[in-house]
Amino acid sequence: MEFKGIDVSKWQGNINWNEVKKDGTEFAIIREGWGKKSPTQIDKKFKENYEGAKAVGLPVSCYHYSYADSTDDAKREAEFCLENIRGMQFEYPIVIDIEDRTMLSLSNRQRTDIVKTFCGEIEKAGYYAMFYCNLNWLNDYLYKEELLPKYDLWLAQWGVAAPAVSCGIWQKSDKGYINGINGNVDIDIAYKNYPEIIKQKGLNGFSKSSTPSTPNYFNYTVKKGDSLWAIAQRYLGNGSKYTEIKALNGLSSNTIYPNQTLKIPK
Repeated sequence: MEFKGIDVSKWQGNINWNEVKKDGTEFAIIREGWGKKSPTQIDKKFKENYEGAKAVGLPVSCYHYSYADSTDDAKREAEFCLENIRGMQFEYPIVIDIEDRTMLSLSNRQRTDIVKTFCGEIEKAGYYAMFYCNLNWLNDYLYKEELLPKYDLWLAQWGVAAPAVSCGIWQKSDKGYINGINGNVDIDIAYKNYPEIIKQKGLNGFSKSSTPSTPNYFNYTVKKGDSLWAIAQRYLGNGSKYTEIKALNGLSSNTIYPNQTLKIPK
């Protein structure tokens, strides 16, 4: 299964979300902010894009661009992200974007622990966590064997026919064109039905889907010679309880017919 999406930030300017959806877009990943808590580090189009996408029925996600240089920083970045998305609902994962050049001075251990810390805080708050990076970062700057079993990957790999590694979302191009957006926009492909997964698990601001309750009745096929009284006597232990069968089946008379299906209270 594949779902076509885009990821956007303030750099896309004013977006016509109706046109975006009409052009076949099935989800949108929206930049929420970057770094640690600061009023100047929330994407100025975040809420506008969130509300615009939601208004036309597009499932959404958000990503936080990381500058963390320690696990303490990563925790504060996660707290900042969680503060900014409080009260919202996201059908796709909450993502840490790890790609900034300033983080190249860190070790693979430090960068990997930053991703783990951010994602761990996101999960503890009841959200589905994901990390974003390109193939070079995945292979050379992170301990991918520690991350991939636990967290979904949003992989940036452009100019190829398919992603080189298994991922939840593939950012396939940074030069896409979508009606409703001026200029180029990143194009993404999701390989999981995230809205279904997230809603069923009750994550990202959604209530957990309740498991259908077992019916408190069973079906009985009427046989020749049956009567409501006899059925009630047989299955309910008291013939006078035939009125319960009538009520459950919406019967207005006591007449029943062979091959008729009745609901019998358990």
